[in-house]
Amino acid sequence: MDFTLTDEQAAIRDVARDFARTRIAPHVREWEAEGHFPREIAREMGELGFLGCCFPERYGGSEAGFVSLVLVIEEIARVWQPAAGFFNPNGMTVPFTILNWGSEEQRERWVEPLIRGRAIGSFGLTEPDGGSDVLGSMRTRARRTEGGWVLDGTKIFNSLAHLADLDLVFARTSDDGHRGISAFLVPLDTPGITANPIPHSILGECMPTAEVGFADVELPEEALLGEVGDGFRIAMNALDYGRLTVPARCVGIAQGCVDVSLEYARERNVSGNPIGRYQLIQGLIADMVVETDAARMLTYQSAWLKDCGKTATRESARSKYFAAEVAARVATRAFELFGGYAVADEYPVARMFTWAHLYRTGEGSANIQRMLVADDALGFKLADRHAIQRRFELASDVEPAGQPLTG
Repeated sequence: MDFTLTDEQAAIRDVARDFARTRIAPHVREWEAEGHFPREIAREMGELGFLGCCFPERYGGSEAGFVSLVLVIEEIARVWQPAAGFFNPNGMTVPFTILNWGSEEQRERWVEPLIRGRAIGSFGLTEPDGGSDVLGSMRTRARRTEGGWVLDGTKIFNSLAHLADLDLVFARTSDDGHRGISAFLVPLDTPGITANPIPHSILGECMPTAEVGFADVELPEEALLGEVGDGFRIAMNALDYGRLTVPARCVGIAQGCVDVSLEYARERNVSGNPIGRYQLIQGLIADMVVETDAARMLTYQSAWLKDCGKTATRESARSKYFAAEVAARVATRAFELFGGYAVADEYPVARMFTWAHLYRTGEGSANIQRMLVADDALGFKLADRHAIQRRFELASDVEPAGQPLTG
């Protein structure tokens, strides 16, 4: 059992930490006041190789591995969530799904632009009438035509869709239950597509989501990803990988709350003493520190297993559930520690609190994750039953980055 990062992983983490502190932190207030997503930061993260940690060199990646990706996301999330959130569509779900399931032509066209930050991806799964069973309740349809496909329907909560270049869209191609779902790569400049941002001022306007409508959208045959009817397996595979970015962001939020709370507890004086001298404050801080480290270890374990080419659906569900709960608890304790100053724009506590509670829902709600974990533990439904690590052999596979981080 070895908890030591490799030299490469430590170096990547340090570069990401410096980038977050020098290129992101000084501009957060400005970007949030302007209410726009800083596309230049996305490009810089791409050029530094942050988005391409898990991708083969032949497609523009660095092959640094999943642990490295988690380290990068955590450092970015400690400072600002919108930049960390960009890793889900552009560093994992969209390009990695294309890598796993796409034709060589699709890989060549999309993977490198996405992980280099030159193109923005979006993930079209959730629908207005869908709950947690988004695939079973899917109404968006794709019907065959002589020249390809015609797509009709609506997707909701597509991150950055109104700014994106490509949407990975899941649609029903038959009424055969989960076997009737297929996946499509849809350029968002295709005629018949509308993308309207969903107002949510409480989260700020720098990481917007959108409602995307498809009205008789004509697609060529080569827009199909994988085979007809593969959509359910593709979605499960995409969520398995994408779910890794969420606990990494949650750990980053929790650590960010710990950072500002420690600083505040040292500097804030009451009755002549720093509040960090008082036992109730120390109790809050101790719980925050220990739970953050526990969430980190679960997240690292999931990433390490993926680096070793092993199935980690079970571990991903556990780490996502636990890290999201920890982020919410740690942010709540930070709110309590700061008192009235928690809502002051001078501090990021209120913003972190909001994001932390959002992640209890994103990529699978807390209750859904608990059901997955419990069903797996009881042997009713094994968490790994849909797991697919590789759909096709790649010319260059990511080698394990180091020794186990957990036992």
